[in-house]
Amino acid sequence: MNNLKQQLNQEALIRLSLTKQLYSILNDVVEMKKGMGQMESKIHELEKFRNSTLGDDVLAKQLVNLQKDLVNLTSTCKTASHGKEAIAFNAVTSKTLLYDRNTPVNIVFDTVMYDTHGSYSAQSGVFTAPSKGLYIFTWTTLVAAGKILDTELIVKGIRKGLGNCNNLGNPGYENCANTVPVVLEAGDTVNVRSTTGNYVHGYAWSSFKGWRN
Repeated sequence: MNNLKQQLNQEALIRLSLTKQLYSILNDVVEMKKGMGQMESKIHELEKFRNSTLGDDVLAKQLVNLQKDLVNLTSTCKTASHGKEAIAFNAVTSKTLLYDRNTPVNIVFDTVMYDTHGSYSAQSGVFTAPSKGLYIFTWTTLVAAGKILDTELIVKGIRKGLGNCNNLGNPGYENCANTVPVVLEAGDTVNVRSTTGNYVHGYAWSSFKGWRN
């Protein structure tokens, strides 16, 4: 039950973050389109006026400047929309995984629930950032009685977070979850790796997810 609540809370956080990003993008685009519309109207007015007053150098310069401003605003609109584009993925383990306890292993969450940019590989377990920004990563593992799974979050081959799930002395299942914020550049890779561990419960009870904030 606790595992289900944690997963539901994580899903709610992802949806909230994506919704905020979407509203922010829509507001920015609306404002920029208003500005573009106003500039286009001014350009049309100047063109009409220029046609009736040929030889007016000042008017011609104003028209050129306005056209440049319109081009810049259009470019800014595209850049802003792309920069705030929602990025998120969620992957789970479809089957229980067994490892040699003392051999570090890259954990592959082999079933993708969703992936907005196709940035997570269900074959390697590696997420590749499609663009730069602040990303939030969270991973949840369910471990059986008498088993252990200590993990680390790896960014470009460097440890950025640790997770402990030692269930060696307990009679029931143990659920463990960790969350780490990381600043990434486009092309940076992120994955979850075991440090000491021999068991990961499957059937979607263990997951790896992330999103750009």
